[in-house]
Amino acid sequence: MFRPLMIGAALFVAAPALAQMQATNPADRPSTPLPDATAQDSSNARSDAIAAQTAPGVAAANEDVAAQARLQSGAAAAVNTANDARYRADVRRYRAAMRTRRQVIASDAALQADRERAYAMAMSDWREQVRACKKGHSRACKLPTPNPQNYM
Repeated sequence: MFRPLMIGAALFVAAPALAQMQATNPADRPSTPLPDATAQDSSNARSDAIAAQTAPGVAAANEDVAAQARLQSGAAAAVNTANDARYRADVRRYRAAMRTRRQVIASDAALQADRERAYAMAMSDWREQVRACKKGHSRACKLPTPNPQNYM
């Protein structure tokens, strides 16, 4: 009973090492390039001949790519300029709206202060009127209650 357990433990420990030995990656093994590989960077007669034949086509293709990149960068610059102009216009509108809002708030605050002052003055006059009425001045008792609107 002890022996199968030992064998199982030994296999469990050795299994990863065995798996690595069996499954070697072909990319890990060095290989030699094929003799007719055209993608080699070498200066043999065949490579020089291929490079000489394809040079005008490569140059033309490179110029086409460069021209497309210039067009795209010009279009992108135009889009960026338009976006920048829209952004600046949006910022101007926002700031104008904020100025208007601050003016409305200041105007409302001034109007409220005037209303509170008028109410305080009307209440002061009303208290004087009540005091005079309580002292027996009948004319003060017959006066209407002061209207805050008359103090604005």
